[in-house]
Amino acid sequence: MAETDFLSFLVDETLKLHKSGGDNLSCLELKLCDYGLSFLKGEFIPQTQMLRFISTLGIIDIPVNWSIFDTQSLDHVVTAKNDHDYLLEILRKSWLPTLEQLLITHADGFCYIVGVRAGEEYHLHDVLNPQEMLRAA
Repeated sequence: MAETDFLSFLVDETLKLHKSGGDNLSCLELKLCDYGLSFLKGEFIPQTQMLRFISTLGIIDIPVNWSIFDTQSLDHVVTAKNDHDYLLEILRKSWLPTLEQLLITHADGFCYIVGVRAGEEYHLHDVLNPQEMLRAA
């Protein structure tokens, strides 16, 4: 999977999701809910090259050409130091004022923006390394 970039992987997963007609909660989404982490769930819209997140704020469209998606990694943590597109700053002002970090990740054809507040950083390890939870069980 190392040879696949974030956007290519998301496009492939979106197409699979639409073909299957599935709309079930993913394991990631269940885990985020169990941990009480705030998140936005977005769908890739191929016609507009946008990620569309439906939230209590309304519809949020984020262009996929933003540098946070121009990465070889499928998971990306945004902090104040690497917030070149000001996404953390924007979401801090309009969504959760207590945000310290954002995790940009994917599961089952959807993109997730996970809001991480102070004291919740320890959940990132488990979210980013789900196989470790299976070995411990």
